[in-house]
Amino acid sequence: MAVEGADDTHWIEEYQIKDLTTGRLVLSHDVVDDVLIQNAPVFAGEEYNLTFKLNVRQNIPFAVLTLSLSTNLFKPTVEDVFWDIHTLEMDLTEDYNPAERTIMFSQNQGVYHVSVFCLIKSDITTPSSSHGVTIHRPVDLKILRLIGPDETELDSVTVNVIDSRIDDYNILLSQKEAELAEYRTSAVDPAYVELFEKFVELAKDEAHLGLVDSAIELLNTLEVEAPPAHTGPSWMEQYFLPAVGGLAILFILCVVLFLRTRGKLGFVTMIVEDQIREMEALQMRASRIDRNLAQRLNEINERLKEAERS
Repeated sequence: MAVEGADDTHWIEEYQIKDLTTGRLVLSHDVVDDVLIQNAPVFAGEEYNLTFKLNVRQNIPFAVLTLSLSTNLFKPTVEDVFWDIHTLEMDLTEDYNPAERTIMFSQNQGVYHVSVFCLIKSDITTPSSSHGVTIHRPVDLKILRLIGPDETELDSVTVNVIDSRIDDYNILLSQKEAELAEYRTSAVDPAYVELFEKFVELAKDEAHLGLVDSAIELLNTLEVEAPPAHTGPSWMEQYFLPAVGGLAILFILCVVLFLRTRGKLGFVTMIVEDQIREMEALQMRASRIDRNLAQRLNEINERLKEAERS
């Protein structure tokens, strides 16, 4: 009975994934040397061609190995089969059917090259949706399994699958983190940098929970023509701008909480109403000092009122 794969020996020594429609190389993995080249994400709902090299190092008389595909894979629109065996010496069992997810072959020593054509299930990254909020989660999908005669998994191919919305978030997050790194080494106001950091971390927390749409909205609030320069804190910056930043973050948190817990509407409404009253008080005081600051407070206040009415 084969025991290879129980240690660090690799049966599947290398594999590559191509977009079945365009032929573009998505990723290539040399498992033996642990060299991974990834040119693009693997997306739910897309069609791919997985080609791999399988190294069977010894003959085991009467032993049969199994290659099995995930149930989250379907036959693609451009092919009517899953499997294409490139190595003619592969001793497949008599019931071999390339249109089935599972095929079996005798454990004969040799190096085999096999292709898999597949369509990844489109909703694999969106496990749930309620009250208009869709959860988006990356999935580590075990596409392929090599199973021994005793049903032991000898090797496998696992890829990280995302959807277009997760990809949008990842790109936007990279941009904002690059901006943040630049702000930290430039003359940008430290108070603004700190607020920027809080928004980025909050967006990461939201994305971790699967609230990718909310995370994207948070990162988009950081779009400014030019960040404020550090010229030393004025009296107004010391006492009013921290309050504006804090209330803006609290506004976002309240909206997120509202989306997550529609059933607790009364609690969220109470929080929003309290912030509206505090904002109106700040607005009256600010109007006597600086019209621009008062306008900013008024804009946030109007957004709070919209959240209350929704």
